[in-house]
Amino acid sequence: MSNTLKVEEIKEKLTAAGISFDEKMKKEDLLRLLEDSTQNENDATSSEETAPVVEPKKKYVVVHDFKDLKDGTVYIKGDIYPRKADAVVDEERVKELSSTKNKIGRVLIQEQE
Repeated sequence: MSNTLKVEEIKEKLTAAGISFDEKMKKEDLLRLLEDSTQNENDATSSEETAPVVEPKKKYVVVHDFKDLKDGTVYIKGDIYPRKADAVVDEERVKELSSTKNKIGRVLIQEQE
């Protein structure tokens, strides 16, 4: 903020922003209060805007032993699919493995609850 604002103008801005202050405060203190409040508002809005919406990752458990021909990993009943936690699995691949429309013809994975 600039120092060109008058005390009354600063008080009006603080009141409009819903910030309580002491009527006996000096100009420097009022300016500092106004600057702090606008800085906090900017921080809050910027963090809200930049925060990505993260969907919880679905987890799958192997219900039938198989070798994944896409990544070459052998999965045994009870294993977590995919083996690597940071692995990106195509939604089509998950649908294929969780249905009978695969080379083995059986449901190989199911969503873990």
